[in-house]
Amino acid sequence: MKLKALLGSVIALVAMSQVACAESTTTASVKEGSDYTVISGKEASAKPHVYEFFSYTCPHCYNLEPVLNKWKENSKPEAVKFEQVPVFMSQVPHLTYGYYVAEVLGVKEKVHPAIFHQWHAEKNIIRTKEDLIPIFEEAGVSKEDFEKAYTSFGVESKVQYAQKLARDFKVIRFPMIIVNKKYKVESYNNINEMLGSFAIENTK
Repeated sequence: MKLKALLGSVIALVAMSQVACAESTTTASVKEGSDYTVISGKEASAKPHVYEFFSYTCPHCYNLEPVLNKWKENSKPEAVKFEQVPVFMSQVPHLTYGYYVAEVLGVKEKVHPAIFHQWHAEKNIIRTKEDLIPIFEEAGVSKEDFEKAYTSFGVESKVQYAQKLARDFKVIRFPMIIVNKKYKVESYNNINEMLGSFAIENTK
């Protein structure tokens, strides 16, 4: 009898521990009004698509960058497309061009964090197009190749695309994260779920 009672207690403890583990790994559900708001008049995209509107001049964008990098490396579902969109500002147009030059030349992984680092960590304000050249040279791009790409039709088209997106989503502050063209992220508390399962489950 004692053995049966002991076995019963062990089984009960195992069952309780499994329930506790399940409860501890449950992802908090996102809530409208606190985690996100619905953009009026917009229809959700057919596939999960996350946009981040940012500016290299913005300290909040700089601080968000490692959070998004961690999400991309560890939590981003393969089905979710993530797209960063540099906000075009007339005071620093070269920064938007610089982002897309880096993308076209295949050095974005080096240049993108370097621009952020120079501006915020080094306090080296990149005031002109010419100030971008040393950053690109450090990434292995010659001045000639940089200049050619900067004035190319491909880069110009991407800059115009970024401007159109910013107008369409009425971007007046940043960083701004849009999920599936319809949901604006308002809190980063549940960012992994918002950009993951929520994006996947809330398409057209």
